[in-house]
Amino acid sequence: MKRIALAIVIAVAAGVPAWADGAEVDGAGGGDIALPAPATSGGMPLGDALSARATHREFSSAALSPQELADLLWAANGYNRPAEKKRTAPTAVNRQEIDLYVCTADGAYLFDAAANTLRRAADADLRGFTGRMNAGAENFAVKAPVALVYVIDFARQGMQDRPMDALRYAAVDCGFVGQNVYLHCAAHGLYTVFLGMIDAPAISAALGLPPTSTPLFAQTVGRPAE
Repeated sequence: MKRIALAIVIAVAAGVPAWADGAEVDGAGGGDIALPAPATSGGMPLGDALSARATHREFSSAALSPQELADLLWAANGYNRPAEKKRTAPTAVNRQEIDLYVCTADGAYLFDAAANTLRRAADADLRGFTGRMNAGAENFAVKAPVALVYVIDFARQGMQDRPMDALRYAAVDCGFVGQNVYLHCAAHGLYTVFLGMIDAPAISAALGLPPTSTPLFAQTVGRPAE
């Protein structure tokens, strides 16, 4: 079975990590990051966000604040109905096969939506693997502070006997998360671009993903270029 996983890689420009200003770090020597509570209401009206939704590839390297990062992750695939364990993005039969990874210049983290925490997953900066068609010094995926990579776990999805259906559902589920990110960015003055040409094997190896999981898409997020 091919690896299919929704890994959301959020990369922060080199230097001080985006969450370092006032964010609590917990976990035994491990560098887990406790995020601030996300803002789950207010913002731009939906019609205005739809009008402003667009793809951009020119980014500033300015880091996102801890609050901006927390809000982005919640909008992407956080729990909007925690009592029911349901999320902002739908999945077939509520399988929730999408895992959200945050990969920064400082390393890679798994987003634990229930705990609102980033769990340390790897030491490598994976941003360069998310914009394979844009390699080189002008690679916007490395310039931008945030690169989202999406990974789906086929075992959790439960369609191993129907690989084509599994792939179709995985792609649609990634699209739901990607559109959440697009609308959130439009509403908060951020830029984003959804990417299909990623180096999935390199990302999988760096994250130590099991054979049932693989990165499927990526999404770069950051501030407009100055």
